[in-house]
Amino acid sequence: MPVQSAKAASFDQPLEQVIKQLVSQKVLNGYQDGSMRAESKVTNAELIKMIVLSLDLQQTGSAPSGKEKWYTPYVNAAVAAGLLESAQDFKPNQPASVSDAGELIAKALQRDAKSVQYWMSGLKITGKQLSRGDAARLLVYSEQAIRSADAKIVSIKALNKITFEVTFTAPLTLEDETTDQANANFAFSDGLKLVNQPRLKTGAIATYIIPVQTMKPGTTYSLNYKGEHNFTVAASDETIKLQNARQVTSDTFEVESFRRDGVMDYGYLISAYAGGHGANAVVLDENNKLGGQQMQIISSLATRQAVLTSETGEQMTVNYVGYTQSTDGKQEPKFRLPAGKTLQPGMKYSVTSDWFVVANNSFTAQSVEPLEIKAVDSVNETTLNVTLAADPGDELFAYRSIQLKGSDGTTLTAQYKVQTRKGAVGVFELQNGGKLQAGVQYEITPVGSWAVANAVELSVN
Repeated sequence: MPVQSAKAASFDQPLEQVIKQLVSQKVLNGYQDGSMRAESKVTNAELIKMIVLSLDLQQTGSAPSGKEKWYTPYVNAAVAAGLLESAQDFKPNQPASVSDAGELIAKALQRDAKSVQYWMSGLKITGKQLSRGDAARLLVYSEQAIRSADAKIVSIKALNKITFEVTFTAPLTLEDETTDQANANFAFSDGLKLVNQPRLKTGAIATYIIPVQTMKPGTTYSLNYKGEHNFTVAASDETIKLQNARQVTSDTFEVESFRRDGVMDYGYLISAYAGGHGANAVVLDENNKLGGQQMQIISSLATRQAVLTSETGEQMTVNYVGYTQSTDGKQEPKFRLPAGKTLQPGMKYSVTSDWFVVANNSFTAQSVEPLEIKAVDSVNETTLNVTLAADPGDELFAYRSIQLKGSDGTTLTAQYKVQTRKGAVGVFELQNGGKLQAGVQYEITPVGSWAVANAVELSVN
């Protein structure tokens, strides 16, 4: 078993030490002449064996029989773990590519490929084909990132009023990363709770962003993790610095920030979202700097609220609209007024909160035309495609619903499936077990004033 430590290996660990470690783990064998031939190219079969053994993938079955190849058990283990699609398409004797190695290791660690690419860059692994020495160095470094139910906290610090950063001896299991399990594992004093699950930082071995309820100023929190490890950490009084507030619909506004100002939404720097954010995903250094610039991190906004105050003094508590905080490379989380409330045209509003400040926090409400639903089509008996007259260019579908009144007297409700919009089309799912019925014609009506649907109908064949 590899040693689980937050700093067990480094990018500049000597090759001789790396090879010695893998030999002791029976991952690497020398040739008959006693050499290791570190510069030799690794074949796919050799790489799969090294990954399976070094990254603790489960092996099943017995040793290969006389008719089987030596690599068969390792390939089968890789297929079972989801690293390979099938053994039939595997090319054992072909030289292993650097890019394929990164993808395989990411899958083995249940991580994002960008993290492994970052490690390769640090290890100065370049070129198209992977050498025996580079494979050894990469795997020894990657061994630190094997998930463990026994992971222990190394350090904790408060980044701002709603965010902790916690480093463990190893990455947590996927189960321990879930919100419910994490709230059971992280026992803070003063009733402080997580608002969303811990998120592993891209490029880090075992450092997590932990989103919590707003911390109380001047408080020193104690933390007990899994009933064993006691830490204390001072609350942060740092508020998130946003730039602009503006209206987007008759009942919704957004607040905007920019990474050029040193503010970054955590969606762009966590492992879980690295693949989906593409070129917008980044790796921050251990001090949360990007290109030398210090970054203030916005963690999950789940359950967050703000206060909207009109120029007449009326105040409303507004709720964050889920999944709108980091989309399309932008940082524009949206907040929605209570049901039935709308922004009054000509009225000036200001936005405040106990966890953020906005440089330009006021806007004057305008009359905003509702979105126009042009068509609704069935994908299957529980799923619909809702098409607008034009691409809204933003997540304006978020948490919206439509009602379907059937010619058979039934009424169904469908809600937008978050982050499914492609241009003008969003995916809606029927709620409460509802299903479309063949031969029924449905009249479409938006729930609320967010959209209009003039004579839009859906016929199910």
